[in-house]
Amino acid sequence: MFIRSKISSAVLLALPLMALAQTAPAPSPPAESTDVQTVTVTGKFIAAGGSSAMKLDVPVRDTPFSVSAYTSSFMAAIDTSNLSDLYKYMTGIQRAGATAFDMSIRGFKTSSSDRNAIMVDGLPGLVGRFGSPPTIGIDHAEVVKGPASVLYGQAQPGGFVNMITRKPLARQKMEFDARLSTYRGSTLDAGDSKGYDVAMDVTGPIDAGKTLRYRFVADTNDVDGFRDGTFTKGQYVAPSLSWRFLESTTATLAVEYRKTDIAWDRGLVAPNRDISRAAPITTRYQQPGSTQGEHGTSTTLSLVHDLGNDASLNFSARDVHSSDETRGYDNLSVRPDGVTLARRASNILSTRTSDFFDANLVLPFTLGSIGNKAIIGVNGGRDTTESNRLQFFSGPASGPQSLDVNLYNPMFTNTPAMSSLPAVNSATPGNLKDQYTRTGAKGVYVADLMTLSEHWKFNLGVRGSSETQYITDLRVPFVPVNKEDRKVLPMAGLLFQPTQEWTFYSSYSNSFVPAAAAVFDTAGNNPFIPETSSQIEVGTKADLFNGRLQTTLAVFDIKKKNTLSTFACPLGTCSQQIGAERSQGVEVEINAQPVKNWQLAIGGAHINARVVASNDPAQVGASLANGAKNNAHLWSRYDADTGAFKGYGFGFGLSYISERAGNLPSTANPLVLKMPGYTIADLGLYYVNKNYELTFKVSNLFDKKFYESTGQTFDVQLIPGAPRNLALSLRTHF
Repeated sequence: MFIRSKISSAVLLALPLMALAQTAPAPSPPAESTDVQTVTVTGKFIAAGGSSAMKLDVPVRDTPFSVSAYTSSFMAAIDTSNLSDLYKYMTGIQRAGATAFDMSIRGFKTSSSDRNAIMVDGLPGLVGRFGSPPTIGIDHAEVVKGPASVLYGQAQPGGFVNMITRKPLARQKMEFDARLSTYRGSTLDAGDSKGYDVAMDVTGPIDAGKTLRYRFVADTNDVDGFRDGTFTKGQYVAPSLSWRFLESTTATLAVEYRKTDIAWDRGLVAPNRDISRAAPITTRYQQPGSTQGEHGTSTTLSLVHDLGNDASLNFSARDVHSSDETRGYDNLSVRPDGVTLARRASNILSTRTSDFFDANLVLPFTLGSIGNKAIIGVNGGRDTTESNRLQFFSGPASGPQSLDVNLYNPMFTNTPAMSSLPAVNSATPGNLKDQYTRTGAKGVYVADLMTLSEHWKFNLGVRGSSETQYITDLRVPFVPVNKEDRKVLPMAGLLFQPTQEWTFYSSYSNSFVPAAAAVFDTAGNNPFIPETSSQIEVGTKADLFNGRLQTTLAVFDIKKKNTLSTFACPLGTCSQQIGAERSQGVEVEINAQPVKNWQLAIGGAHINARVVASNDPAQVGASLANGAKNNAHLWSRYDADTGAFKGYGFGFGLSYISERAGNLPSTANPLVLKMPGYTIADLGLYYVNKNYELTFKVSNLFDKKFYESTGQTFDVQLIPGAPRNLALSLRTHF
């Protein structure tokens, strides 16, 4: 029903656009993206433009914020088939959990409850929560740092990732990818855990005039994990159709279907918050049959009408429906003996919807001597979640219903079947919740990039935002909660460009994030007030040596109030509003081409993210969980184009994460789980021909043991990094 209403709205919007098209001068069709997927060093790793930061087609040098666009050439060079593998080569970002949503950006963690943490073409709503999105459907990934609520609504202060999908082209093009992988490290031999990933991308015109175009993207995979009994199986299909039904008006309809089956894995356990006591990295406490399965569909409709002279009307709407089920034995807590893990029988069925739209007018104009590029827009939507606990039984320490296992030698032969266990413990019947939440968002925004003179530009924007929440329980007696939060949000930026090569900038921005509807305190309530953040950033951007060297240096200070933290509790995972946090740091990013066939992507950050106010004195001054003070990365690739080694290439990468905290301390337990720092090396060997590319990638070349992050229940959800991995990829083009 909601999809039909969206399409109806789009048709109604198209009617005035068509009328405008009859009177507006017919411009030449915009230049089509070359969409080059061939991986040679002629394709830049980090693109010079990124529209996500300002929703305007302006170069990065005219953006008073940190923004990077990681291209398909870069994705193929590091040989990734899913989005989350990019994080270790993104400046200021690191993994902070098991899913693609779980990132630490500038020290602040995002999760699946943050609707704008990962967006698709500027709108929220991934078709799956668990597996990471496949890169076969991504043209490039834009990363915007800092609060961005003025244009997008609620957003975490660290920033967000925007996946720009591949669109239908006016020329015929086909790509087929095949990837085989296995582990050869830790206790694993080649062939112990293996997998494959096969993908295709076909696009081209349908009619002779090339006004009707199609694209079809598909991916299937079956990959074993390095941990005992783990796997990921997925299917992804994404057809799209683009129609230029008027000379200046184009409509695009894109559909996605995604299905993923994953072996449920809650990670390792660190008794007494001591990581040296964790079991070997292959140890898993969820026995065979513990799974996470999900499937989802999305429909996205976009309309672009060119008004001429760089003015345009734009509309997009995205509708997502998904469901997932988790079934198995969850990590609960360590028994007093320090070697036994208590577990919980958990079966949770969740259904989700997400319906959002954005409509805006981009209008360049001149006022006196000042050139303006303004955007005026409205966006909003709603999402719903029903999380139904079908079983939530915590096993006792002994007896026939005990679910305990040994931390260092887990045996599952005597574990009772889930069907033989009660649905919930008799002492806590209220834990068997069927929680339903509905959130709504709407906002009006306006922003203007003003050219004050040859060397000075000024950006100014403001948003009026409203967020509503409805929370109830469909099984447990519960008084429904209705909440509404309103906020006016400003942003501003000043740019000084002494030459075409250099830009110096400063900016102010902020964000507004109501507490997720699904979070609750130890009483099962959601009394939390919205989190608010503000950022001051100064920096410089340079484009030197005829485009062979681009650099960005940014210094930032982010302040966040009314922050929430999570912890394990009898209800599962509870939250508390601890006070305030602050992140101060410096980032540098370099994209260089020292010689014709050699390309480098280098980045580094020093970030001090900590608690500055809390109702628990033990937390004041503590580092934020999973927020490393120092991180750096490098990827270098050289391809020979002459001589005996013509067509051969060599790539080498390093990623470094310093020591970090896995949790916040408390007065009740001041211990901090210390996560050791690590440096990981990757190696790539390439052979590139006219119609195909062959890549051999060795990840974690020296088989370094490391831990990526902790999850929400940190000391019983420790996520180890993968040992040495070997992958052979073949990519063909026609």
